[in-house]
Amino acid sequence: MKEILFVRNGILEQEIYDYLVEQLKDANFEDINIHHFPTSVRITIHTTQPGVIIGPGGENIEKLTNKIREKFKIDAQLDVKRIEKEIVTPQIIAKNIAKGIENKKNYRRLAEYYLEKIMKHEEVLGVEIILDGLISGSKTRKDRFYLGYMKKSGEDAERYIKRGAATAHPPIGAIGVKVNVYIKPKDEKKS
Repeated sequence: MKEILFVRNGILEQEIYDYLVEQLKDANFEDINIHHFPTSVRITIHTTQPGVIIGPGGENIEKLTNKIREKFKIDAQLDVKRIEKEIVTPQIIAKNIAKGIENKKNYRRLAEYYLEKIMKHEEVLGVEIILDGLISGSKTRKDRFYLGYMKKSGEDAERYIKRGAATAHPPIGAIGVKVNVYIKPKDEKKS
């Protein structure tokens, strides 16, 4: 019985996540956390622009909450948490690069700009931006831009690399954008 409930909650979480990604495509958000309580579901949206999601007088978030309640037939509560601009957010950076590509900006300049911008942060050891798709011409190709040191495998890679991905849809065809940021490991006390 617990297994069935666990699977249902997982499917519901994915459906809510996909719905919110579709509804909030213009807002810069890093992550969406969904917590199940006995009587309700609390959804927390982490963003750098809470005003866009909340709207004037809380009007947008009220509409979004009501749509989720009607569509999924759950008692949902939406919370919006602001992310400080000093924190490196690869998901938002990937979305910004994708928007720039869709607006016909030079992809090399975009990648170099964000590489420099991210590396200015004191806790970052390395950055990697990968563009894959119909970048120019009729053949697909992959361009990789990197700066600093990047772990590719191991426990450090799983623990300290933040990842973000987005897809740009310019007229020529789809382009995938991946951003990997290697954060400086925290000193852990060994006893």
